[in-house]
Amino acid sequence: MSVVFETMINNPLVSVIIPIYKVEPYLRECVESVINQTYKNLEIILVDDGSPDNCPKICEEYALQDSRIKVIHKENGGLSDARNAGMKIATADYWSFVDSDDVCHPQMIEVLMEPLIEDKGLKMSACTYTKNSDKWNENFNNSAQKISALDYMSIDFWTVAWGKIYHKSLFYDIEYPKGRLHEDEFTTYKLAYNSGKVGYVDSPYYYYRQREDSITGTPSIKGIADEFIAHWERLDFFEEENATDFLGKSINMFSHNIISNKKIIKNRIKESIKKCSYQDLSLYSRIKINLKMIFPFIDGIKKRLFS
Repeated sequence: MSVVFETMINNPLVSVIIPIYKVEPYLRECVESVINQTYKNLEIILVDDGSPDNCPKICEEYALQDSRIKVIHKENGGLSDARNAGMKIATADYWSFVDSDDVCHPQMIEVLMEPLIEDKGLKMSACTYTKNSDKWNENFNNSAQKISALDYMSIDFWTVAWGKIYHKSLFYDIEYPKGRLHEDEFTTYKLAYNSGKVGYVDSPYYYYRQREDSITGTPSIKGIADEFIAHWERLDFFEEENATDFLGKSINMFSHNIISNKKIIKNRIKESIKKCSYQDLSLYSRIKINLKMIFPFIDGIKKRLFS
């Protein structure tokens, strides 16, 4: 890998989209980690999603310091809506997403762009991540291997939007679903499948900050329901594509999701039963009714998984 990557003739512009909402304690570290990338040909899009703290002001401060930065101020619409807003104004052929409470290793974009530059047929690259780490391990492997999209689905973090670079063509007719939690569960499998192969670097160039007050750090019935719907749509997608190998992996993921969320679902049903007015029905019937109210597609799940 060339040390002075920015001097390469073939050095495509990369749009880095950062959705921002109530992350004032972390925002500067995040933005500076992108500004200080060794790969310099960047368009950095800061999307202020109606943040009520000082985040909008911080965004404007950075825009004055670095001409590569563009700022969007919009009404709060959620993470998906903010990402979509950034995608609409992105001018690069390659896009990357960074969550505003996370941090990128200084070489992340450089490492992820190398396989895409070497092989123009490759449309997506990804690296691994480290969680809640205070420092980087500098003994990284920066050599990308090209793996099939099916192999990529076996990696435990593959559904997340961050830690990747995508060619914009993969997003043809695809947006992040507004109003949904676990929004990347609805999209990343389509992007990986459409790319065919993925440039994969087995080193943690992305620092993921797991916070208890974050959306993913606070389990909720809506989050579980949205994740179920995303899995459901994934099964439909691979069935329509007649991609049986992908369908098999998706069924395994779906069943794992059901098992891992069993306790939360059970507690939610108990709460509903306490408020249930169907006192003339048996306990079994009341459970069944409440379960269907929460997950109207439950019969379909049983058919898919156990028929």
